[in-house]
Amino acid sequence: MVQNNPQSSGRIVAGRYRLGPRLGSGVDVAAFEAFDEQLQKVVVLKVVHPDLGDAPQVRREFRATMAIAAGIDHPNVATIIDYGTDQWGPREVLFVVSERFAGGTLRDILDRGRLLAPSQALMVGLDACKGLDAVHRSGLVHADVRPSTLVFGEDRRVRLLDVGLAQLLASAGVGTNAHDNDRVRYASPERAADLPVEAKSDVYSLCLTLIESLSGSVPFESDSAVATLANRVDKLMPVSADLGPLAAVLERAGRPLAADRYTAAEFGRALVQAAEKLPRPAPLPIIGNASFVADPVDTAAADARTRVGESSIAVPDAILPDISAALLLTEASPVLPSSFEERSASRALRADEFGVDGESGVVQVDDRDLDEYPEPPSGRMRKWIVVALVVLAAAGGALAWYLSRPDHVTVPVLAGVEQGIALNQVAGDFSAVAETEPSEDVPSGMVIRTDPGAGASVEKGSALTLFVSSGPAPRVLSELAGLTLAQAQEKLDSIALVLQEGEPVFDETVESGKVVSWTVPDSPTLTAGGTVPKGTTVLVVLSKGPSPLVVPDVSGQSFAAAKASLEAMGFVVTQAEDVFSPAVAAGLVAVQTPLSGTELQKGETITLGLSKGPELVALPSAAGLDYNGIVTALQTLGFGLGQVNGSTKAAFVGYHVNAVAVPAGTLVPKGTVVELFFNAK
Repeated sequence: MVQNNPQSSGRIVAGRYRLGPRLGSGVDVAAFEAFDEQLQKVVVLKVVHPDLGDAPQVRREFRATMAIAAGIDHPNVATIIDYGTDQWGPREVLFVVSERFAGGTLRDILDRGRLLAPSQALMVGLDACKGLDAVHRSGLVHADVRPSTLVFGEDRRVRLLDVGLAQLLASAGVGTNAHDNDRVRYASPERAADLPVEAKSDVYSLCLTLIESLSGSVPFESDSAVATLANRVDKLMPVSADLGPLAAVLERAGRPLAADRYTAAEFGRALVQAAEKLPRPAPLPIIGNASFVADPVDTAAADARTRVGESSIAVPDAILPDISAALLLTEASPVLPSSFEERSASRALRADEFGVDGESGVVQVDDRDLDEYPEPPSGRMRKWIVVALVVLAAAGGALAWYLSRPDHVTVPVLAGVEQGIALNQVAGDFSAVAETEPSEDVPSGMVIRTDPGAGASVEKGSALTLFVSSGPAPRVLSELAGLTLAQAQEKLDSIALVLQEGEPVFDETVESGKVVSWTVPDSPTLTAGGTVPKGTTVLVVLSKGPSPLVVPDVSGQSFAAAKASLEAMGFVVTQAEDVFSPAVAAGLVAVQTPLSGTELQKGETITLGLSKGPELVALPSAAGLDYNGIVTALQTLGFGLGQVNGSTKAAFVGYHVNAVAVPAGTLVPKGTVVELFFNAK
């Protein structure tokens, strides 16, 4: 950056501009007060950082952009006097020269802790919209609308600073880093999405600026540039309904999608309409500073003009013009011709501020007010022109006021607008009332529709009903007990309630898989017929069927007794074939399936088998068999081998069962333990 040192002061730039004190600097531009040796007046000279200006692309864009900006002649745009390049030490720098204004910026007002009243903010917004409209119709965007680029002249009207230069810096990527967070405070959501800055980005920035001037804070501001930008993506502008007619206008200007915002011209027209519902504004508390006088050589003359009736800029009691008559904005008005007409009309309507003869009513116009126009007429002709301008402006203002008072008004589109903002928007034109009704689609508190509908032309003061959403209609709870899970899900889905499945339970009466009970966790006492909001959760508990039963042991019982006891418990009893059982007497239950101790549900089957008593098997003949052959024969038939007496190599004597001799061929229970007797030798 250009160094802030004594060598800067007194330097001649471009052979014409003598630098004075530095006014301020950022990461990309340094601003100086300078004296134009050619025009003999104080100007502002801004020097672009040489690192930025060295880029060939930036230099080309600088020449093209500033050529357009210098051609904008509008009373709400600071005039570009000159631009170009100059040698600054070893570096060549880009510079821009513009008007110097005495009233300070909106930033100066806010930094003193002053806030604007809605009427005052509306005046500032109207001026800014007119200037932006001229800039946009020239093909440029401003790209840096904020309190520090809205400057006041001695007439307390707003001028846009840095037209052209701000766009150049924005296109070069300057102003979105953490070192220049002040620019980001007023940046549109397009910056966060890395989209090109467009005309409606300026409208968003102006909306933020006006809200700050009214409330003292910038919406969505965070502790970092990145967070501030991110907070604005897809977020509606928070506008207080306390702002009255301004609320709806600012809400539209600050919408997150550029396509939904006003153009600058539309923004201005909306402000003009809102002005009719606001009180006359008090004068703006602008800053007066003698060092800012446009022509420092003529300070004595300036003092003399004050003494004969011109209000000093330090005195905030001048009377402002009627804002709705003086500041009508039309999109079709051309850029260049509008300058003379608008400035002349403004001066005429503000005659009392510039000094009016109390008897004649003629505006005392100082020669300096006409210096900017080429070859002005002189003498008597000048006087007649001034008088004619006063008459035409007054007549034009009256006509504009008359034409802006329609006997009929059009019902605006209010669907989706918050109730308070909507009522403020139609206050004064309609006798409006609000009625609530449920809506599945429109959020609570927002307008659903109007009666008469949007676009209808009605007499001013007619009744207008705003139907405001109370949110979705309450849902009536239905009985779910006894339904399957799928049936319960379908029923709850149909009324936009949420099913939550609880832990299943045993139930003696409800079939497995069906709903035993249900509750609303947020309101446990509610039953069928009660109402709940859309989206409420309903807890559903399913049945696992009856509790399981433990199968008892019925062995040793008669079949009839066992069957009776099992059927009494709810089981189904069947009989299997009889079986041999050495332990259970014949005719009694010997086996059961499933076994005792098993858990079964009611209705399940238990099979019983009766005993045929023990199975009888004949003791085998031992003829011709030695000891091993006898043992094998016994084991094959299922007998157990008991004690062996005598010598197994001697002759076999016989079998004993229970110490009793039993001959071969005798029937004995299978499994009986048989003793063997052999001779001693």
